[in-house]
Amino acid sequence: MGINLKSPEAQFALELIRSGAGLAGRVRIETSVKSIIKPDHSPVTLADMGIQAIAGALLEQYLPEAVLVAEEDTDILKTPEGVEDLEKITAYVHSFFPHAKPGKVRQWIERGQGKPAGSFWTLDPIDGTKGFLRGGQYATALAFIRDGKVGLAAIGCPGLELQSYKALGKGVGIFAARGQGCWAASLDGLKEPQRWVRLEVSECREIRQARILDSFDPGHKNAEKSQRICKALGTLSDPILMDSMVKHAVIASGDAEIFFRTLPRKEPGHREKIWDVAAGALAIEEAGGRVTDLEGRELDFGAGFTLARNPGLVATNGFLHEAVLEVLRQVTQA
Repeated sequence: MGINLKSPEAQFALELIRSGAGLAGRVRIETSVKSIIKPDHSPVTLADMGIQAIAGALLEQYLPEAVLVAEEDTDILKTPEGVEDLEKITAYVHSFFPHAKPGKVRQWIERGQGKPAGSFWTLDPIDGTKGFLRGGQYATALAFIRDGKVGLAAIGCPGLELQSYKALGKGVGIFAARGQGCWAASLDGLKEPQRWVRLEVSECREIRQARILDSFDPGHKNAEKSQRICKALGTLSDPILMDSMVKHAVIASGDAEIFFRTLPRKEPGHREKIWDVAAGALAIEEAGGRVTDLEGRELDFGAGFTLARNPGLVATNGFLHEAVLEVLRQVTQA
């Protein structure tokens, strides 16, 4: 394998996605997966909080000086209603860190309240929470960013089976490092170098044959515009609906060619959160694909908590990128 799995950064990333998959799986089996609705109406579960706590604990172990910018905060857990939830989260984290206590777990979660400047890690503990709640696809997505560029990425996809790499089985981990390629292994084999395989995007150059991925959640897209774009592209097959950053892993593995996210009609100024894109973008690029905004510009992860300078998202196998951008321009201007 042509990638270093022994660095503290790699050890932290791989242990996080492996432990995250274990915790999320337990939450799904053992609880009703209580959903707490945040002020922005997005759901958060015990698994989101538990995985972010694990990230904080692992940073203490591997990279004590590192900055973490993550999705969740502990405001809910500080309320009288949140006390019971904190106890439940602590019980899950305790199986990974026996010294876990409620106060310590809250501190580990709060470790994710770092500022996105210079060099930092960014984490979405459960990307695709609605998919997690529904029993669909979800991912734990982690990326290291330096000076606005993603340098390392790890994505845990517990429910994913890559069609082009079926030998890996269901449940895969994706690891990418800038200039070193994109790799995949089964989640139970992340620490064994011989079990990793290098991922490459599809070589499809005929847009009619391309496979498009689309979000389940209507809030993540302008559905009418997306339909017009798909019709204009002229692809023969219907879009494949899929939750979370698992879509990026599917493109990196060659199992699909196109994913785009238009701006929601009710929120034309919407910009993606960095933790929703960073890991997947590097995975696709290191597998040979391309990721830009809707205007074809390189993504800038140095503008704060969002991709403030980049409207929308286009991810492809690279060969079809310019053609997709041109269709997007035509449909947008029509």
